[in-house]
Amino acid sequence: MQIGNAAGTVDLVSPEHLRIAMNNYGERRATVVLFLSTRDLATAAAAESVVTLNEKHRHRRILFVGVFPDPEQTGPEVRAYCQAHGFNFPVYLDPGLKTTKRFGARVTPEAFLLEKQGKLVYRGTLDGLSAALGAVEADAPVANAETEAAGTPIGKTFPKPAIEYPYGSIESSSELVFEKIPGYPVHHCSSITEAPNGDLLISWYGGSYESSDDQVLFLSRRKKGSRFWSKPDIIVRSPGKPPGNAILFTDKKDRIWLVWGRMDGTQPMLRGTGWDQCRLFYRTSADNGVTWTKDEPFYHDTLGWLPRNLTLFLSDGTLVVPLSDELHGHGVDLSFFLSTKDNGATWTQSGIMRGGEQPTFFERSDGSLVALLRVRPNIVQSESRDMGKTWSEPRPTQFKNPDSGISVRRLKNGHVILVFNNQDNSRTPLHIALSTDEGHTWGEPIRLESNPGEYSYPSVLETSDRKIHIIYTFRRYSIKHLEMNESWLTNFARPD
Repeated sequence: MQIGNAAGTVDLVSPEHLRIAMNNYGERRATVVLFLSTRDLATAAAAESVVTLNEKHRHRRILFVGVFPDPEQTGPEVRAYCQAHGFNFPVYLDPGLKTTKRFGARVTPEAFLLEKQGKLVYRGTLDGLSAALGAVEADAPVANAETEAAGTPIGKTFPKPAIEYPYGSIESSSELVFEKIPGYPVHHCSSITEAPNGDLLISWYGGSYESSDDQVLFLSRRKKGSRFWSKPDIIVRSPGKPPGNAILFTDKKDRIWLVWGRMDGTQPMLRGTGWDQCRLFYRTSADNGVTWTKDEPFYHDTLGWLPRNLTLFLSDGTLVVPLSDELHGHGVDLSFFLSTKDNGATWTQSGIMRGGEQPTFFERSDGSLVALLRVRPNIVQSESRDMGKTWSEPRPTQFKNPDSGISVRRLKNGHVILVFNNQDNSRTPLHIALSTDEGHTWGEPIRLESNPGEYSYPSVLETSDRKIHIIYTFRRYSIKHLEMNESWLTNFARPD
């Protein structure tokens, strides 16, 4: 086909083997026919330019049409390749190379530009195509109507490549763990762990109100492979000294631990008080949380100590339990952790961080530890380069905090996610932020919940299947569970 020749009717075959007779050139300003290949490096190198040109000109009524002439390239292969590269324009096969011969295409990639009457006004490279499209849109003649495309000769064979899909797939589901527990209207402060058999366990406290004398600890289970939570069971009832904050975790011996704060203050007590008079107790389970040992004091004299956030395994196998001291700071929040190298047989106390509570930790690849602490008006951050023996002075981060719980977790791929209320005075919305450089910088926070109400005290866990689980207080009526993959946090606009 020479410059100025009319293309006429062009017979094409879709990847699904639907036959198309293309002759509707007058319905648009121009038509670009691109000869491409799923297997040659030249097309792969030009893919981004193809996407850019198409996005620029499709809104100006210019249609791109892809033709894949290699008979070894199947319909599914072509479709998968185009989806992976974001080619959102019609693509076709060329059985018998009829279209290839008709246009005189020699290489891939090679471009042919047809004006409204279907006449050829340009053939050649993508760079030349860009200039030619500009001329057509300006109703001007194409100055350089033919350039020599230097791609891969059509007919040259290559092995079938593995097609990488760069856009990922988003996964997200959420549900209330329960809707109502008769006699226990108020629920808060949940914790989560993955049992050795793959079940998920969640604990929290519930009662008439926060620190009420009928407050108990509940446990619910989601069996591996299930989407449903079991009916909550009371696992700790402590009349006169109600249980408060509790955490669940699983050690390297496949035991599940429940560490909880017992409110040892005198009764009656005001709503929301009693936290500075807690002592820590624990129990363990060797059968995935079905049966438990009796409660025992945790560590030494822990009056005023309180758990809140999930535990952390360091790179050397050390297990870290984050804690706050609600009693001995003389008006200053104190945070630290207990660590064990022998699955809880012995424990060691870390250094103290002053000026924030309810610490949540992650370890960087260089072995340094990062602690994020709850305090108004901004989350503060402290770092340790000696495994927690000493800590830097906590400094404010860019993230707000309305004096509400936060949770951080480093994922298996090294990325870090933080869930928190990025507000001055409100526990809504609930936000999540992602860092891909170990917490040195953060992406813009995303809202997980933004309706009126309280959405607070999140806990974040990555399970063995690399799913991200987030649980949090839902309006104090219930505990909500959210499951997602990381792509849900990064992939917002699929090419369409």
